Amino acid sequence: MKAKRMAAAALAGMMLLCTACGQEEETGEAAPTGTAVEVTEVTAGPMSASYSLTGKVAAVNEVQVFPLLAGQVLTLSVEEGDTVTRGQTLLTVDTSTVTSTMGALQESYSATKAATDSAVSSAQLSVDQAQLGVEQAQLGVEQAEQAVENVEALYEVGAAAEQEVTQAQQALEQAQSALEQAETSKAQAQAGVEQARAQQSASLAQIQASMDQITTQAALGSVTAPCSGTVTAVNVVRGGMASSAQPAVVIAENGAIEVAASVAEDVFVDLAVGDTVDVLISVLSDEPIEGTISELPVAANVQTSLYDVSVSLPSDAAPPIGAFATVTFYTERRDNTISVPTEAVLTGADNEQYVFVVDSYAEGDTAVRIPVETGLVNATNTEIVSGLAEGDRVVVKGQSYLTDGALVRIVTGADDLPADTAPAAEDDAAADGED
Repeated sequence: MKAKRMAAAALAGMMLLCTACGQEEETGEAAPTGTAVEVTEVTAGPMSASYSLTGKVAAVNEVQVFPLLAGQVLTLSVEEGDTVTRGQTLLTVDTSTVTSTMGALQESYSATKAATDSAVSSAQLSVDQAQLGVEQAQLGVEQAEQAVENVEALYEVGAAAEQEVTQAQQALEQAQSALEQAETSKAQAQAGVEQARAQQSASLAQIQASMDQITTQAALGSVTAPCSGTVTAVNVVRGGMASSAQPAVVIAENGAIEVAASVAEDVFVDLAVGDTVDVLISVLSDEPIEGTISELPVAANVQTSLYDVSVSLPSDAAPPIGAFATVTFYTERRDNTISVPTEAVLTGADNEQYVFVVDSYAEGDTAVRIPVETGLVNATNTEIVSGLAEGDRVVVKGQSYLTDGALVRIVTGADDLPADTAPAAEDDAAADGED
């Protein structure tokens, strides 16, 4: 029995040994060596510094339309976003309070005209009567003159006495005096006509001026567009009140729009009219469109101390006025620079900046720590002034876990990086920090 147990134990031991040998063979396969990294090849090309700011879509020329007559809004024919033409009626305001006295004025005008017409007619009748008296007096003068001639002729031949001549001359003088009185009466009557007509004209003109004023004010109840364009704001409602102190409607003249953004002085000094910018308006698209700086101010805004920059948009871009936009300005443009993704640049002791490049040796790909001098920095890249050349392979992922001379293996895509890279790399990074 004891011999059987010993044989069984020996067999079990052999089986365990064989199993262990098999496992050793299975796990003895050569594991990948080196830290997994991603690289990019250094190239030369244009670059510029970029600054992204929040702007707002606004009208190039915003025209505020004020009602010139306060009152209740009777009609409202436009709303935000409508396109209007010059002279188009936007709204009407109740004018009943203005025109309420028009009827009474019209009645007063008619009554005044009738009364003054009667006074003029009466004065004209006096003129006509005075004219008749003048004509009769002129006839009397003519008859007296003829009588004087006849008596004087008779007196010359001795057929009439001197006394008769004197009497005839006196009669002529009386006739002439009567004519003068008749002409004076006519002139007075004529003056009365002119006075009556002047009074009529003054009275009617005063009433007419009041009616014209009412008509003019009533015309102000119709509010029209002073220009063509797009309605950007409507500040009244039908049935509500319109005030001459607040714009009822705001119009973007000719529908022209721009993006307004405020920049700091250090950015402003590098901008010029005609520079292109990227404008991202999320309500339109997830992709930016190209805008152009159309106007630069001569001075900073006194309230914000920033410079208000105007950016024009392509003619086919029609974002709603008031929409927010992200504007990216590009400054310090350079045509031929070497740059790498910003995340590839690391900072060591004493703020030294460096990158890792991959060189190939007999023992495999090796990470080499290269000190660099940087220049421009934008949203994605950093300019390398010195330290790199075109064609260098710079580590862009996994670089934080490397030390100078460490073996690496180049992979593509984040999914290829092993999950256990980070812990080992942290040890490498710590060692790098001690160096």
